Amino acid sequence: MIDQPRAGKIAGEAFDQWQAGHHEQSELLYQQAISLADPKHFGLSAYYGEYACVLNELGKHGQATVQLEKSLAAVLAQGNMAGSPTAIMARYFLAEQLLHHGAPERALETLGPSIDSAPKDWLTRVVEAHVLFALNRRSEAKIAATLAISNAPTPEKAEVLQLNLGRVLGTQDS
Repeated sequence: MIDQPRAGKIAGEAFDQWQAGHHEQSELLYQQAISLADPKHFGLSAYYGEYACVLNELGKHGQATVQLEKSLAAVLAQGNMAGSPTAIMARYFLAEQLLHHGAPERALETLGPSIDSAPKDWLTRVVEAHVLFALNRRSEAKIAATLAISNAPTPEKAEVLQLNLGRVLGTQDS
Protein backbone atom coordinates (compact mmCIF):
# COMPACT_ATOMS: atom_id res chain seq x y z
CA MET A 1 0.00 0.00 0.00
CA ILE A 2 1.39 3.42 -0.96
CA ASP A 3 1.67 5.92 1.87
CA GLN A 4 4.19 8.50 0.70
CA PRO A 5 3.97 10.82 3.72
CA ARG A 6 4.71 7.88 6.02
CA ALA A 7 7.44 6.61 3.66
CA GLY A 8 9.12 10.01 3.79
CA LYS A 9 8.97 10.13 7.57
CA ILE A 10 10.38 6.62 7.92
CA ALA A 11 13.12 7.33 5.35
CA GLY A 12 14.10 10.34 7.45
CA GLU A 13 14.33 8.14 10.53
CA ALA A 14 16.35 5.60 8.54
CA PHE A 15 18.76 8.33 7.48
CA ASP A 16 19.18 9.48 11.08
CA GLN A 17 19.84 5.92 12.23
CA TRP A 18 22.40 5.46 9.45
CA GLN A 19 24.19 8.66 10.44
CA ALA A 20 24.18 7.55 14.08
CA GLY A 21 25.88 4.29 13.08
CA HIS A 22 22.84 2.10 13.78
CA HIS A 23 23.02 0.30 10.46
CA GLU A 24 20.83 -2.69 11.24
CA GLN A 25 17.97 -0.44 12.41
CA SER A 26 18.48 1.81 9.40
CA GLU A 27 18.30 -1.18 7.07
CA LEU A 28 14.93 -2.20 8.49
CA LEU A 29 13.57 1.33 8.27
CA TYR A 30 14.68 1.77 4.66
CA GLN A 31 13.00 -1.50 3.74
CA GLN A 32 9.80 -0.25 5.30
CA ALA A 33 10.04 3.20 3.70
CA ILE A 34 10.64 1.76 0.24
CA SER A 35 7.71 -0.63 0.58
CA LEU A 36 5.41 2.34 1.32
CA ALA A 37 6.87 4.78 -1.22
CA ASP A 38 5.06 5.98 -4.31
CA PRO A 39 6.98 4.50 -7.28
CA LYS A 40 6.71 7.89 -9.01
CA HIS A 41 7.90 9.97 -6.05
CA PHE A 42 10.97 12.07 -6.82
CA GLY A 43 12.67 10.96 -3.59
CA LEU A 44 12.49 7.24 -4.27
CA SER A 45 15.86 7.13 -6.02
CA ALA A 46 17.44 8.77 -2.96
CA TYR A 47 15.88 6.16 -0.66
CA TYR A 48 17.44 3.42 -2.78
CA GLY A 49 20.82 5.17 -2.85
CA GLU A 50 20.90 5.81 0.88
CA TYR A 51 19.79 2.24 1.56
CA ALA A 52 22.67 1.05 -0.64
CA CYS A 53 25.11 2.99 1.54
CA VAL A 54 23.73 1.28 4.64
CA LEU A 55 24.00 -2.12 2.98
CA ASN A 56 27.61 -1.39 2.05
CA GLU A 57 28.31 -0.49 5.69
CA LEU A 58 26.90 -3.88 6.64
CA GLY A 59 29.11 -5.64 4.07
CA LYS A 60 26.13 -6.55 1.89
CA HIS A 61 27.71 -5.28 -1.31
CA GLY A 62 25.66 -7.37 -3.74
CA GLN A 63 22.44 -6.13 -2.20
CA ALA A 64 23.79 -2.58 -2.26
CA THR A 65 24.47 -2.90 -5.98
CA VAL A 66 20.87 -3.99 -6.54
CA GLN A 67 19.63 -0.91 -4.68
CA LEU A 68 21.84 1.37 -6.79
CA GLU A 69 20.44 -0.29 -9.92
CA LYS A 70 16.94 0.44 -8.60
CA SER A 71 17.96 4.02 -7.92
CA LEU A 72 19.06 4.47 -11.53
CA ALA A 73 15.90 2.76 -12.79
CA ALA A 74 13.75 5.10 -10.67
CA VAL A 75 15.56 8.15 -12.06
CA LEU A 76 15.03 6.98 -15.62
CA ALA A 77 11.39 5.95 -14.99
CA GLN A 78 10.71 9.50 -13.84
CA GLY A 79 11.64 10.75 -17.30
CA ASN A 80 15.13 12.02 -16.62
CA MET A 81 17.19 11.96 -19.79
CA ALA A 82 20.61 10.26 -19.94
CA GLY A 83 22.45 13.59 -19.70
CA SER A 84 20.41 15.00 -16.83
CA PRO A 85 22.27 15.68 -13.59
CA THR A 86 20.20 13.12 -11.67
CA ALA A 87 20.84 10.38 -14.23
CA ILE A 88 24.55 11.22 -14.34
CA MET A 89 24.76 11.02 -10.54
CA ALA A 90 22.86 7.73 -10.38
CA ARG A 91 25.13 6.24 -13.04
CA TYR A 92 28.19 7.59 -11.24
CA PHE A 93 27.27 5.91 -7.93
CA LEU A 94 26.38 2.62 -9.60
CA ALA A 95 29.60 2.64 -11.65
CA GLU A 96 31.66 3.37 -8.52
CA GLN A 97 29.98 0.46 -6.76
CA LEU A 98 30.60 -1.89 -9.65
CA LEU A 99 34.23 -0.80 -9.95
CA HIS A 100 34.94 -1.28 -6.24
CA HIS A 101 33.29 -4.69 -6.18
CA GLY A 102 34.98 -6.34 -9.12
CA ALA A 103 32.82 -5.51 -12.12
CA PRO A 104 34.70 -2.83 -14.09
CA GLU A 105 33.21 -3.97 -17.41
CA ARG A 106 29.70 -3.42 -16.07
CA ALA A 107 30.82 -0.10 -14.62
CA LEU A 108 31.94 1.04 -18.06
CA GLU A 109 28.62 -0.08 -19.59
CA THR A 110 26.76 1.83 -16.90
CA LEU A 111 28.67 5.02 -17.73
CA GLY A 112 28.11 4.74 -21.49
CA PRO A 113 24.92 6.82 -21.73
CA SER A 114 26.41 9.57 -19.55
CA ILE A 115 29.59 9.65 -21.63
CA ASP A 116 27.57 9.83 -24.84
CA SER A 117 25.09 12.47 -23.69
CA ALA A 118 27.36 14.61 -21.50
CA PRO A 119 30.90 14.10 -22.80
CA LYS A 120 32.28 17.03 -20.81
CA ASP A 121 30.88 15.94 -17.45
CA TRP A 122 33.93 15.85 -15.20
CA LEU A 123 32.39 13.50 -12.63
CA THR A 124 31.61 10.87 -15.24
CA ARG A 125 35.10 11.20 -16.65
CA VAL A 126 36.72 10.68 -13.23
CA VAL A 127 35.07 7.32 -12.69
CA GLU A 128 35.57 6.42 -16.35
CA ALA A 129 39.31 7.03 -15.93
CA HIS A 130 39.45 4.75 -12.89
CA VAL A 131 37.40 2.07 -14.63
CA LEU A 132 39.57 2.13 -17.76
CA PHE A 133 42.68 2.01 -15.59
CA ALA A 134 41.29 -1.06 -13.79
CA LEU A 135 40.67 -2.65 -17.19
CA ASN A 136 44.33 -1.97 -18.07
CA ARG A 137 43.28 0.40 -20.87
CA ARG A 138 45.87 2.93 -19.78
CA SER A 139 45.94 5.30 -22.76
CA GLU A 140 42.15 5.64 -22.75
CA ALA A 141 42.23 6.12 -18.97
CA LYS A 142 44.68 9.01 -19.36
CA ILE A 143 42.41 10.66 -21.94
CA ALA A 144 39.42 10.36 -19.60
CA ALA A 145 41.48 11.72 -16.70
CA THR A 146 42.63 14.68 -18.78
CA LEU A 147 39.01 15.40 -19.79
CA ALA A 148 37.91 15.26 -16.14
CA ILE A 149 40.56 17.75 -15.09
CA SER A 150 40.03 20.10 -18.03
CA ASN A 151 36.27 20.18 -17.37
CA ALA A 152 36.51 20.65 -13.60
CA PRO A 153 34.15 23.36 -12.38
CA THR A 154 36.89 25.33 -10.59
CA PRO A 155 40.68 25.51 -10.58
CA GLU A 156 40.62 24.16 -7.02
CA LYS A 157 38.60 21.13 -8.13
CA ALA A 158 41.04 20.60 -11.00
CA GLU A 159 43.88 20.42 -8.45
CA VAL A 160 41.97 17.87 -6.37
CA LEU A 161 41.27 15.81 -9.49
CA GLN A 162 44.93 15.97 -10.48
CA LEU A 163 45.77 14.32 -7.16
CA ASN A 164 42.88 11.85 -7.37
CA LEU A 165 43.91 10.81 -10.87
CA GLY A 166 47.67 10.85 -10.28
CA ARG A 167 47.99 7.09 -10.55
CA VAL A 168 46.01 7.03 -13.79
CA LEU A 169 48.09 9.85 -15.23
CA GLY A 170 51.31 8.16 -14.16
CA THR A 171 52.34 10.92 -11.77
CA GLN A 172 51.83 8.87 -8.62
CA ASP A 173 53.37 5.57 -7.58
CA SER A 174 51.35 2.45 -6.72
